[in-house]
Amino acid sequence: MNSKPNQEGHWSEGDLLLKLYVLAPEDGASDAHLSSCHECSVRWEALRAARAEVLLESTGQLISEPRLLAQRKAVWARIDHPGKFLFSKWAPVAATAMMLVTGLVLLNPGSAQWAGRQSGPQTSSGSTAQISDAQLFSDLSTMAASSTPQAVEPIRGLFESSSSKEEGSF
Repeated sequence: MNSKPNQEGHWSEGDLLLKLYVLAPEDGASDAHLSSCHECSVRWEALRAARAEVLLESTGQLISEPRLLAQRKAVWARIDHPGKFLFSKWAPVAATAMMLVTGLVLLNPGSAQWAGRQSGPQTSSGSTAQISDAQLFSDLSTMAASSTPQAVEPIRGLFESSSSKEEGSF
């Protein structure tokens, strides 16, 4: 919005609002136009009166300065001297301790809980079977060479038995 009169020589509403809020440049031409033009001066005075009325009505609803000052002091007092919450103070320490214990348990599964058990595969008699390295590598290479996992073999057995029954019934 510029502070120039429109084509008819009168100020627009936007120009009057700029002047009302002291945003228009202070120059003698605008004041001279408002004082000489009856239509612009009437609109200007109506706008000033409406603003004054709004400001007058709103003064009763504004929050008083002492109340704002008391609230500000209370906020700063709580910031400077926070309440003593033991939970918020010790929560990070407890969480760190729990993470350390969990990490130690997961990294060392052969701890006290498992100490009573014997390691290695057990036979049907309950004794631990000793497997040589050669036998272990042989079993591993057999498992790796197999194209189907061991868990699929029982399922295949179900289908083979039902298909062999169907073949026999023909």
